[in-house]
Amino acid sequence: MIKSTTKKTIKIRIILTAGVLLAAAIAAVLIHHRLYVTAIRDIRIFNIPEEGYRLTRYGEEVKGAIAARVEADNELASRELRYESSDPEIVTVSEEGVLTAGKQGNAVVKVISVGNPSVSRELPVTVIQKAMSMQVALPEELPSNEYYYLIHRGDRVSFRALPEPADALVENLTYTSSRPSVASVSEDGEIRAYKGGTSLISVYWVSPYTPEGQKVLVGEFWVNVCRKTDHDSLAYHELQWYEESCLIAHALGNAGDYKYTNTRDALEESISEGFKVIEVDLAMTSDKEVVCRHNWKKDTFDVSYDGRIPDLATFEKEKYFGTLTTLTARGLLEIWAEHPELYFITDVKQDENTDLPEVIEHFVALAREMGQEKLLERLIVQLYNAEDYDKINAIYPMKHWLFTFYQLPKTDEAEEAAAKYSKEMNFGAFTVPVKWKRTGYFTGLAEDYKMNLFVHVVDEPAELRKYMKRGIYGFYTDYWSPKKLQEMRENGEN
Repeated sequence: MIKSTTKKTIKIRIILTAGVLLAAAIAAVLIHHRLYVTAIRDIRIFNIPEEGYRLTRYGEEVKGAIAARVEADNELASRELRYESSDPEIVTVSEEGVLTAGKQGNAVVKVISVGNPSVSRELPVTVIQKAMSMQVALPEELPSNEYYYLIHRGDRVSFRALPEPADALVENLTYTSSRPSVASVSEDGEIRAYKGGTSLISVYWVSPYTPEGQKVLVGEFWVNVCRKTDHDSLAYHELQWYEESCLIAHALGNAGDYKYTNTRDALEESISEGFKVIEVDLAMTSDKEVVCRHNWKKDTFDVSYDGRIPDLATFEKEKYFGTLTTLTARGLLEIWAEHPELYFITDVKQDENTDLPEVIEHFVALAREMGQEKLLERLIVQLYNAEDYDKINAIYPMKHWLFTFYQLPKTDEAEEAAAKYSKEMNFGAFTVPVKWKRTGYFTGLAEDYKMNLFVHVVDEPAELRKYMKRGIYGFYTDYWSPKKLQEMRENGEN
């Protein structure tokens, strides 16, 4: 009986001892938790702006440090922190709390107490990518030629910004129009057209590195507001030859350093240089064959028949300056058939040896004989007087015409009558020699009759720009070309 009581006593003591030890252990855990965990009350951030961190980067790497500290009730609690980014592509954060900007965007950086992970702070971070360079573009669907974009009064056309890098912030762009009465441009780059004509839209940009008070020209865009009044939208517009190109290769273009040659060499060079519209001088040989020739009187190309009209065989046999190959109307049509996208403008000198309707009659007959009549749909007949229109139209119903003024009496009455006639016949354009130096009068005449004005001949880019600013739309040229223009643009020279 005594032994049984002793065993029970021992068990009770063991239980009591275990309870004491457990209580002590629990107390120790609680004390530890209080001293090292719950004592950590907060994380204090010293340098966070109200709107959060903003890291503005250019091309270089951008960093920013988070100044943070653990707030605790005693000195025993851990002050260690760790950092997490919600989107490392936008911002990364090091073990020391250093932020490194990535791509543009918004992310959240979480600052966490290592001693008490339930204590944390979330910091919004915005990465702003400033553009290193800027370009702008108009919609690709707009018809365009070497210089002009075609727009209409009923269309709203907006510029598209192309920063580098592509995700960079677009800002500090300004727009101006040389003729706001024709087409204005809003602060956000929307063009609004009011009447037919041309205008130069210039786009400027202030970059992160632009000196204060200055701005950089990042683009110039010539717009041509459709002058026709029978429709108000590009969707209903039939593109005209003069809208496809405002540069015309004069006399088939240059052949190296030679001009006015109308040779095969000149034509092949013009095609390679990207011309869409090419003027050709047509004349007739003594045996009534149509050939490509300026005239028989004044051209001196170092051939035996200079100053005389040769027969076809003689014309074909001899080379200009010993190197350039002459071109007949048959040869022209053969080359044209290989490039049916081209337009050709006729120039037939009206003198005692040459008659425009007669030359056109022979040319049409030849095209039919060769099975190339379809090419005549892209032939532009240069007209010198109203009387020849009906004669030529009786030969073939030509689709395109261009009235040239250089054979008219140099009077305001004759010129205004020609412009009015061109308008009534829906030619769309007329042309005058640039050497007449009456550009103000002729641009006014073109505007009054809602026509496009071409001048001949201009070869220097600076001259083209000067005349364009005066309202002249297009140019005949000997040495300038679409290819050279493109090269200048690519080199940043335009």
